[in-house]
Amino acid sequence: MIKSFRFVNHTADVGVIVWGKSLPELFQHAAESFFHILTEPETIKEIEARTILVRANGIEELLVAWLNEFLFLFEAERLLFRQFVVEQLDSHYLKATAKGERYAEGRHPIKGVIKAVTYHQLRIEEKEGIWKTQIIYDL
Repeated sequence: MIKSFRFVNHTADVGVIVWGKSLPELFQHAAESFFHILTEPETIKEIEARTILVRANGIEELLVAWLNEFLFLFEAERLLFRQFVVEQLDSHYLKATAKGERYAEGRHPIKGVIKAVTYHQLRIEEKEGIWKTQIIYDL
């Protein structure tokens, strides 16, 4: 089993290196890293499903749009997610289902407030069957 992600030091932000055995798995693990920064994912119940549709001009832009969609859903609707199933993915389009629930104060500790997902040092690579990227979150 490969690692799914690990955090790295980055000035005033949080960096994370994410791995996956496929591009859809890389996107899934990236979403998991997002919610690990925000809260304790084990406190999130999978009681509400949301279809996520994202379009972009390239795969890196698509990854940022994917993660920014979760930032928007948290800020606008207070939604937290724990499970991610990527159903369709190419360099310009992603369709996925995310399961989670609305934020509940006292049950979902907020560990870090994410302001934005950045393009800084963002590059998606595949080497020997393993997909890898580094994401910098602006806190």
